[in-house]
Amino acid sequence: MKIRNIYFKKGIPFFCLTIAALCIIVTLISQLIVSTYMAFLLVYPIKYPWQVITHIFLQGAPQALIPPEYPSDYGIRFTIGHLGYNLLLILPFGILVEKIIGTKKMLPIFVASWLIDLIACIIMGVYFTKKGEEFGCHGASGLAFCFVPLALYAIFVLGKKYGFGKLFKQVSFYFLIPFSLLTLYIAISPFVAGVPSMIIHLSAIIIGVIFTVVYRKTINSFFDGYH
Repeated sequence: MKIRNIYFKKGIPFFCLTIAALCIIVTLISQLIVSTYMAFLLVYPIKYPWQVITHIFLQGAPQALIPPEYPSDYGIRFTIGHLGYNLLLILPFGILVEKIIGTKKMLPIFVASWLIDLIACIIMGVYFTKKGEEFGCHGASGLAFCFVPLALYAIFVLGKKYGFGKLFKQVSFYFLIPFSLLTLYIAISPFVAGVPSMIIHLSAIIIGVIFTVVYRKTINSFFDGYH
């Protein structure tokens, strides 16, 4: 059994592909039409009802809204970095999970991560507003980080069943593990993306652990029935 074989398993990962497409489309629109950025961004108090969902697909910020003291290319570098990293979690990790547990079981993960993300953003919005500061929330990392614990557990089960020696010889393994470690570091470190982002990232990891427990039988049975 090879990790890459799971990706090519019959069936299209509609959930992850849809999320990735929406992230690209919403972010691209906000870059090309700057006025849409604030319409997609989740702010407190919430101005438009759709902001509670569009902020997930919004990554980065247009250069026109970046303070002048920042480099002239900061906006595009920030956007590409933010979008790129989240896609590197949603696609490799998310698709691996979706192929194993199925598309329908991805929906509860999305709903749970969205609710926690929304609650955290509103609480932080209230806090910063009381301090007289503006606060905006955007990004898909609240969902993307959820996939890491699930994917790691699946890899562990794969290694336990077919042999860790074979697992350690796979290129896919050495792609996924470094990103897992980097993601964990980002989640627990307040120095990488700031305390507000750390709270959302760490919450996502915890949600991922919870769903790993919930779906552990599904993951185990996938490998039991795989030939």
